[in-house]
Amino acid sequence: MEGRDKLNSLLHYMKGIDPFSVIFKNATKANKTWCPFQHGEKINLDCYKSNPAVLSLLAWTEKYSFCCKFLDADRYTIDEMNIIIAKLKNPASLVYYNEFKELTNRLKELIDYLETDLKGKLERISCAECTRLDEALVCFENYCFYASIVMAVSAVESRIHELIRKADKAIYSRFAKFTLGQIIQVFDENQYTGKEYSRIKALMPAKHKPLIILLNQYRVFSAHPKEEKITAQIAESVLHLAFNFMLDAAVCPYSKKELACH
Repeated sequence: MEGRDKLNSLLHYMKGIDPFSVIFKNATKANKTWCPFQHGEKINLDCYKSNPAVLSLLAWTEKYSFCCKFLDADRYTIDEMNIIIAKLKNPASLVYYNEFKELTNRLKELIDYLETDLKGKLERISCAECTRLDEALVCFENYCFYASIVMAVSAVESRIHELIRKADKAIYSRFAKFTLGQIIQVFDENQYTGKEYSRIKALMPAKHKPLIILLNQYRVFSAHPKEEKITAQIAESVLHLAFNFMLDAAVCPYSKKELACH
């Protein structure tokens, strides 16, 4: 159960506990001694398919690749990782331990290549936001597309509230109980036109203004009975857009101390 909890919280786990290179190193530790590789010169395929260490390695690496997509990691690297994972999942493609070792060594190289980029991105997301985004990914993986959108956009909503609160607590007190649909109106050039709002309006990059309107629209479709069908394609698109917003350093209002995981 503990392993499953960590797997379902991989973004938060990588941010605050260990980078994935450490997780992968631990998952492949002493792999030559694993049961599938102890039955003779060739890999015992039946044992390989049911071995807990193999299954755990595949689960962690698949989830990592899945997270990398939404963290906007290098797509060529992700594609190569997925090809390797597919080979590791198909025991018929493996005969000898050295073949398994070559594939896992290449995975390690790819993970190391992505490490710095992902570390920088995860450092822009608070622990509470990681929790929401992890839940959004778990919902998506379990075909709960409505819930996935609600959780992802709730992270965006929380971030916008924090942007305004940290910029001007006095003005924020007017918006503290606003829904996302209400608070994004603050950034509309035709609303809240008083000079006291100019500093707040400047917080939102122009490229994100249509984005947050779109995210709110799909949050409404997902959270309320609007008879709007949410498909896997729509949910995945909304997830990508929500992550795009959350990973932008221009809209990260937190200090280094606040972003530290406790």
